[in-house]
Amino acid sequence: MPAYSLISTPAELQAFCRRAHQAPYLAVDTEFVRTRTYYARLGLIQLRAADEVVLVDPVALSADRFPDALQPMWDLLKDPDITIVIHAGGEDYEILTQHMGQTPERIFDTQIGAAFAGYGDALGYAALVNEFTGVVIDKSQSRTDWMQRPLAAEQLDYAAADVQYLYDIYPQLLAQLDETGKTGLVLAESAEQVRKRAVSIPDDYLYLYFGNAWQCNARQLAILRELMIWRQQRARSADIPLGFVAKDHTILELARRAPSSGQELRGITDLSPVTVRYAGEELLAAVDRGQQSTALPEPLTRLTDLPGYKAKFNAIKQRVQQLAAELDVPASLIASRRQINDVIHWCEQVPAAAKPYLPAPDLFVSWRGDKLRDELEALIKRES
Repeated sequence: MPAYSLISTPAELQAFCRRAHQAPYLAVDTEFVRTRTYYARLGLIQLRAADEVVLVDPVALSADRFPDALQPMWDLLKDPDITIVIHAGGEDYEILTQHMGQTPERIFDTQIGAAFAGYGDALGYAALVNEFTGVVIDKSQSRTDWMQRPLAAEQLDYAAADVQYLYDIYPQLLAQLDETGKTGLVLAESAEQVRKRAVSIPDDYLYLYFGNAWQCNARQLAILRELMIWRQQRARSADIPLGFVAKDHTILELARRAPSSGQELRGITDLSPVTVRYAGEELLAAVDRGQQSTALPEPLTRLTDLPGYKAKFNAIKQRVQQLAAELDVPASLIASRRQINDVIHWCEQVPAAAKPYLPAPDLFVSWRGDKLRDELEALIKRES
């Protein structure tokens, strides 16, 4: 394993960031823990600039000990002249945005790049490394506790490998994409994935995206709306996962049964006694708000039961396949089944008054929207 440095003091981090600002691109990865919290807890940040690999310890550099100690690194990642290379960023984008206060500006996601280069839709990092270098990397530490201290040598080696090879692979992958004219698509899709992680559905409209909301009548839907708001706010304030507050099937049962007392609450399937004890009054108040609401939502129909659903789905799928052929990429990179369904849901079920506050479906934004939105909106109207 190549050499790397563990950074645990502000001076070390400042010195590295001064050097790294000269690099045209950085390989970046993060390690975090999110098993019992709403917000991910950052355990390690890995960076490679030129021949220098560093592992930044945010626990040692915590704000309690060193206020603003990580700011030089956040400024480095915001540098508009530096490309940030990440593999399958996903939650990395979310946690970086959370700490940086903004999304990184120039992202190249190598999983997206590999997909557009023909290596498969969701190539894992180990497979990417093996494909480009022939090296077999050890993934045995992928489920480690990154908040524990001290981190073992094998944990640090594992973390360093995540950026060591990524830095070398990036120019090779970029050259392949440049040759086929697909680099622009990869950069646009990488930016779109970052953007999506930085936006969220307002609490008032969460019920529109609840999978079984179609099982509720208008009054039950008003209760579900209030329960979704309550669960989201409680999870954030207590920093616990949504499922720890109440699971989806429990929320649905609450909406449909509309309990009005602690005794009735205790009869709800899988509702934790701890939740009833500490938040029972809040929960009942949410149910009551839904009961008393005079602004009832329109009932929702199960998507596949909508009139003309199959014809609309197939027409969108056909246009997606045409675009895939035009761009010489697999249709799966244009739209999945879920993304097609999101378009139908948006056009048929999302209230017009709500749309200005909600993220539009993937096929209506970024490079996909430029090529598809007008056609798909016309198609939906034609098939209605």
